[in-house]
Amino acid sequence: MIEINETITKTDRKSPYVAPSDLSQIGIVMKYDILKYLRSSRLIGFVAIEALVLLLITAIPPLLGNSYADNADEFINTYASFAGILIIIGATLFAGDAIVSEFQNRTGYLLFPKPVKRCTLLAGKFLASTGAMFLMLFLYYGVALGLGLLITGRFSILGVESLLLAMMYATAAISVGFLISSVMKGTTGAQILTFALFLFIFTIITGVLTVSGMEPWFIVSYSGGTISYITQDPYPISGTAIGGTEGFAPGGIEMTNYYPEIGVAIAVMLAYAVISLVLAYYFFNRRQMSA
Repeated sequence: MIEINETITKTDRKSPYVAPSDLSQIGIVMKYDILKYLRSSRLIGFVAIEALVLLLITAIPPLLGNSYADNADEFINTYASFAGILIIIGATLFAGDAIVSEFQNRTGYLLFPKPVKRCTLLAGKFLASTGAMFLMLFLYYGVALGLGLLITGRFSILGVESLLLAMMYATAAISVGFLISSVMKGTTGAQILTFALFLFIFTIITGVLTVSGMEPWFIVSYSGGTISYITQDPYPISGTAIGGTEGFAPGGIEMTNYYPEIGVAIAVMLAYAVISLVLAYYFFNRRQMSA
């Protein structure tokens, strides 16, 4: 009797499901958040705003009969002066509703039960927001630096340093926006508060402290002023000036002009970014979907 040995293959057996790694999940979250920006026309709208700002800054001087600055650093200074407001707009668009929208739109019911850590979700959303912001800054400064090279014949190294500081300020602003988004209940309120905090509240606090004779070095928007100051050569130094008698009491008034130190400003922006992001994760991790 011939004995036949049969080999049974198990190729048709399904392998057990293996969840993607945290790094892969971060990439997926980042991808779909960028697609969300495209579907909602936020990126397109931001590009339109930048194009309008660039057009006005470039076109207004010759229309008024003024000539452009001959120095490349002076030329880029005008563009750098408007980078701060663009960063505030970007933080409002890309970070103001990043977290709260998952709760308000009830998409969290579909997202949170998935085998995805909340720290992974936060990291993916944060990278998508900063990536979109950096792309807009590269576009803005790329055009400005290119115009400076074309008109003055020189390339502004200080303009590149201004871009790096703008990226740091943008990271801090987005982190604060994420913190606000993690505690607010509505997307509109979160975006309005993010915009108002940087454009009005921080500005008012800075003005009050300056008039009181105290340098507001711990205010992140004050540190963001280095974006434009860095393009001035030499870099301005804080000092006391005496106002003239016109419009003042007899003898004038002593006023101190404060300018943030580069090293301190970088440390402040990094501190805002790290602390705000840690707090954003803390509140996001504790927050639950409500009826």
